[in-house]
Amino acid sequence: MMQVLFYFFAAIILVSALGVVLLKNVVHSALLLGLCLAMVAGLYGLLSADFLFAAQVLIYVGAIALLFLFVVLLCGRRAEFSEKPLNQAAPAGLLAALTALALLAGVIVQSKAALRLIMPGPSQAGASTIVSIGNAILGPFAVGMEIVGFILLTALVGAVLLTKRSDKTGDVKEE
Repeated sequence: MMQVLFYFFAAIILVSALGVVLLKNVVHSALLLGLCLAMVAGLYGLLSADFLFAAQVLIYVGAIALLFLFVVLLCGRRAEFSEKPLNQAAPAGLLAALTALALLAGVIVQSKAALRLIMPGPSQAGASTIVSIGNAILGPFAVGMEIVGFILLTALVGAVLLTKRSDKTGDVKEE
């Protein structure tokens, strides 16, 4: 039964992802994006990755897909599209996709040992992934998580400062 559900979710993911990039109607593409992200959440549910399932539903399906849909609907203007979704840049895009897949495969092969430390193995089949992720974040990787949080905070402050308008004298102007 699990294998049938996996192939069902995978087929819907592939069809909806192709629809996102090949359809000309932006609203239909946004709806297919939400469907694709929801099916990815279904795959996480099949893998008993409860944290990833909840994060996928809340963050991607619930927030980003709906935000994108509302932006498209509120924007009201039609973007410029090419008549052919596959143009002269298709071979370069295929080469870039294959390079990215090769890099991803290398990262996956290199990170198997780290994943065994973080995630529960088959011997801990009933263990919650939330507990193991929490132990990893608060355990050996706590300093790294704090550094990542500081970098993200610095990037956020930098983005806010860069978006403020400045007048001719170079002083930051309050809005």
